[in-house]
Amino acid sequence: MSDFGLAVWSHRIKQFGAQDEVEGHVAELADAGFDLIIPCVKNAPGAVDFFTDVADVNPEYPDWDPLKVLIEACRARGMKVHPWFCVFTEGDRSKLLREHPEYASTTEERPHWACACRPEVQDYVFELYKSLAERYRPAGLHLDYIRTGGPCKCEFCRGRMSDEGVDIGEAAPGTRPFEAWTQWRVGRIADFVRRMRGLTSDEGIELSAAVFSGYPDCIDHQGQDWVQWAEEGLVDFLFPMTYTQSVRVAVMRTTAHLAQVAGRVPVWEGLCKRASRFSDCTPQELAEQMRAVLQTGAQGVVVFSYGSLKPEDFEAIRALKSDQS
Repeated sequence: MSDFGLAVWSHRIKQFGAQDEVEGHVAELADAGFDLIIPCVKNAPGAVDFFTDVADVNPEYPDWDPLKVLIEACRARGMKVHPWFCVFTEGDRSKLLREHPEYASTTEERPHWACACRPEVQDYVFELYKSLAERYRPAGLHLDYIRTGGPCKCEFCRGRMSDEGVDIGEAAPGTRPFEAWTQWRVGRIADFVRRMRGLTSDEGIELSAAVFSGYPDCIDHQGQDWVQWAEEGLVDFLFPMTYTQSVRVAVMRTTAHLAQVAGRVPVWEGLCKRASRFSDCTPQELAEQMRAVLQTGAQGVVVFSYGSLKPEDFEAIRALKSDQS
């Protein structure tokens, strides 16, 4: 096993605590061998945890600017920060949907979304990312929920597909109209990723993405074709969310991901320490999964999430890093 990348998702940036606690959290992660921290700064409700004029800033966000302090603390230790957006989710704190309720998605699967295919929605999220990149100068940006959230049937989507001769109200899975609708949604999401690649290239920073582990099902269900993104070189890292209790399943999914990407982009497998629907791993089980996916060929591991890691987890991760050095 050669050296590997190690990252962690932090579900909310407030998990890093008060200003004088941030350095301690960064030191803990650095000591365990982590290279990259991915803090959530735009979550489902729509308010953001950083300073910007584009969206409503979370009223709980303090004056001392946790994101700025975190980025500076990580930079001092040679670590990276990729601020994480839940891209097209917009809930009860969304400035976008408060001002433009007609931009809401009508998908039954995900009721608290903006229409990911609508140009005005993509413009809003892009400008939000751009404002963060210009103000904070992070090492990179992170895409999550970079999908349609289900087949949207809003007025905009109906109109655009009607122009193509497709009635999406009648488009059933397995039919040519449904395939045409799917490919249109895939194209709209890919267009946004291309736009983000342009932004990160201009800023000289990286672009990473959390993606569904079940490819190609995510093409039909979510309009997410991350293999296409790899083929076009649109992202610097892919983080498939391989959340499972089973080492065997983790290895099988990693094998598939590596084959699908074919070396075009580094694959860091996303493993879940604890989440009610996916797994509740002991420190030894997490380390075993990490070792297995790395031996399979993954270039790194991303752990979900920082708030679930305990001292014994860090000890197991340190031991794994030590073994391969």
